[in-house]
Amino acid sequence: MKSMKLVLFTICSLVFLLSGLYDSRAQNFDNVSSIQVEDIFEELVAIRNDLHDNPELAGSEKRTSIIVKEYLQNLGLVVKTGFGGYGVVGILKGKIQNGKKVAWRADMDAALHTFNNKPNANPQAAHICGHDVHTTIGLGIANMLSKIKDSIGTVYFIFQPAEESFKGAKNMIENGLFKEIQPDEIFGLHVFPTEVGTVSSKPGELFAYQRRIKLIFDKSIDEKGFKSFFENTIQEFVRHKSKSAPWSLKYLTHPDYGLENPNTIYKNFFIIGSNIAIDKGNKKTSFECTYYETDSTRLETITKEITHQVENSKYGKYLLETSFTAERPTVVNDPKLTYESLAALKDMYGDERVTTFYGQVPYSNEDFIYYQYEVPGVMFLLGASNKNKGIVALPHTSEFMVDEEVIKHGVNYFSFFLKDRTNHTKVKGN
Repeated sequence: MKSMKLVLFTICSLVFLLSGLYDSRAQNFDNVSSIQVEDIFEELVAIRNDLHDNPELAGSEKRTSIIVKEYLQNLGLVVKTGFGGYGVVGILKGKIQNGKKVAWRADMDAALHTFNNKPNANPQAAHICGHDVHTTIGLGIANMLSKIKDSIGTVYFIFQPAEESFKGAKNMIENGLFKEIQPDEIFGLHVFPTEVGTVSSKPGELFAYQRRIKLIFDKSIDEKGFKSFFENTIQEFVRHKSKSAPWSLKYLTHPDYGLENPNTIYKNFFIIGSNIAIDKGNKKTSFECTYYETDSTRLETITKEITHQVENSKYGKYLLETSFTAERPTVVNDPKLTYESLAALKDMYGDERVTTFYGQVPYSNEDFIYYQYEVPGVMFLLGASNKNKGIVALPHTSEFMVDEEVIKHGVNYFSFFLKDRTNHTKVKGN
């Protein structure tokens, strides 16, 4: 009996010791990384504030690109420029030789925005989408990883211009980006209105597909009458097409309706913008509108069905043609890589900080998809709101703000995540 008790005591002690060792390692991992981020946090906040105060529109990121280039060079990275205009690529080569080569992408440009309700106010350049934060986090990750070269493989840092115009990623690729670098995987993030300190993603489509169409009529059409008809017809059309029609984004983080719930309202939807733009000229009148769709297989038929609705109305005799003016595919996260990545982040930082989303985000999009056409990739959504401080990080709104702690969390989480990915042995043939 004594020997049995001794065995049980030994087993229990060993389990306790191992569990304590595991918890200690997890805590030390988090604490050590936090201390390292703390060392550069004020520096990073200063960079973010400088970028925020000096926004540059898509294709005009000259000053931002110089700041990025010089910062990376001072860290000892090999820096390449000139991709897609003001694109900057930093190459950090560690000592792990047989691991995967990974890329991290950060966008740099600002957007046009009107900050008041005056109808004739001129839009101004502003970082109302968080790209200043994305750039800063990218620089912080480069800083962190440059200090631990002995324990990482190769990491490519892509600082991209012109995301807002949906041209930057394509231009960088067309300018030879993937001839200069050869990543096995690519990652990036976007700030999101979830609470600061959390990170989320999902396999497959992250946002809704977006298309803008133009209906061109003979100039003799009754514009007001058609606009009223079109809006009423479209509302009815939406009701028939959608299982849900989430016109508002205020429920994105709602526990019952939001993206964390498998029954979210942000799935299986079709939305068409009611802000129809009228353009007159050349004896023609055109009506332009944007629609968002979650199902890629329905994209081709929707425009035809909208056109059919108009053709069969009293306004059909005035219709000359229907055309696309913009088409934006959505981010499509590689399923296997997404599950692996979220599992790794949960192991590092805990289930309460890492969430799998459902559905698709409307009214937003990202040109990150063009990298994913070339390389398996995942985009993460990084929480930047703080309810206690009254901060809501909803991009492209006048209320958009971020809690600066998001910089610390982004650098902390993804420095060690990328380190982990470069330590994964590349499988031959992949």
